[in-house]
Amino acid sequence: MQSFARKFCTSSALVHHSNNALFKQSINYTPLYQMSVKQHFKVTKKAMAQQEKQTIDSKKLYSFPHPIWSQEEVKNCPITSKQRITIGDSFAYYFIQSLRVGFDVMSGYKKIFPWQSSQVSERKWINRMIFLETVAGVPGFVAGMVRHLRSLRNMERDQGWIHTLIEEAENERVHLLTFLQVRQPSNIFRMGVIFAQVWYVALFSSLYIAFPRVTHRVVGYLEEEAVKTYTHCLSEIEKENSPLSHWKTKAAPEIAKGYWNLGENATMKDVVYAVRKDEEHHKDVNHDFADDYTQQQPNPYSPEQ
Repeated sequence: MQSFARKFCTSSALVHHSNNALFKQSINYTPLYQMSVKQHFKVTKKAMAQQEKQTIDSKKLYSFPHPIWSQEEVKNCPITSKQRITIGDSFAYYFIQSLRVGFDVMSGYKKIFPWQSSQVSERKWINRMIFLETVAGVPGFVAGMVRHLRSLRNMERDQGWIHTLIEEAENERVHLLTFLQVRQPSNIFRMGVIFAQVWYVALFSSLYIAFPRVTHRVVGYLEEEAVKTYTHCLSEIEKENSPLSHWKTKAAPEIAKGYWNLGENATMKDVVYAVRKDEEHHKDVNHDFADDYTQQQPNPYSPEQ
């Protein structure tokens, strides 16, 4: 009797194992211990190219509505500065000027030592742009988050500011991703970005919670300096035999062509024009927000404006 039971159990197990094996084969089952961990952590060049293509093909589905500038608009970008009226305005202006001086020296943008070259190399230009965009992407997101949380606490509308602020942050991030297609920064540079981000997020968050109007003025003056930097960059591109003169013919990254609708023959010069116009737009938006002393007026900027 026991022998019969053992044979029956063995036969049932074999039938179950056979059916289970057929099922696994039908769904192309792979045991966990046979799966390669490398596919989750190591991406081949071919896979990276495919991921980049998928990102480019789907970017219009995920990007916020944003302005698309015409050729006339990108070239009409005068350097201006907001008049300082209040103590807060003066604080914002001189705070940004002090940051600019330090940043110019550390990035090699400003010649202070005799052995420094009078020309700014392409590497220094790219590093400057990348670092600038990692900083410029912080204010819009922090301000949008603070206003979003306040809207939830107070259970009331935000008058449309949140969308414009988050779109500004995304726009700056696209600037960063575009310049990263030209050159990848070093590990030391990335560590500097992490340190600067921690410091700037903490400072900006505290300042925005306490003095939101002054903080928007700070961002407005920051964007004024960005317009100056990109205007200087365009002048260097136009110079013959300058470190950036080849940007007149260097092809624009695909992400830039799609984001700004630049066209298939767009160059890095076209990219810099579009980026500069974005910075001018952010300057106007933040100065207008800073002019609202109540911080409760409806947002005058609709999506794609």
